Amino acid sequence: MSEEKKLILSTQKSIHKPIEIEIDGKIYQNKPLSRTTFDEVRKHEKAALKGDIEALYNQVNILFGVPMEVLNKLDVRDVNTLLQYTMAQIFQSDDKTDEEKEEKKE
Repeated sequence: MSEEKKLILSTQKSIHKPIEIEIDGKIYQNKPLSRTTFDEVRKHEKAALKGDIEALYNQVNILFGVPMEVLNKLDVRDVNTLLQYTMAQIFQSDDKTDEEKEEKKE
């Protein structure tokens, strides 16, 4: 009889590694990527797509908790690149969890 696998999730800790960004030598990790977080990010998405620079900075602040004093010193193009990088990491379909990687080694 084969052992049935199941995916065990927690509302306290994701099975995925955090996304990390570095600004001026300080590393920031993403806040939990829950629906609540994405709803907050989405509130600023339309404005950001229309060129509202403040909305871009707010999205990074929501996702990573980087203080606005730090974000305000970044080039807006860098902030946009940071958001693109983050979204690519979130929606990367071939991303394996740590548990899946360990199982493959065995």
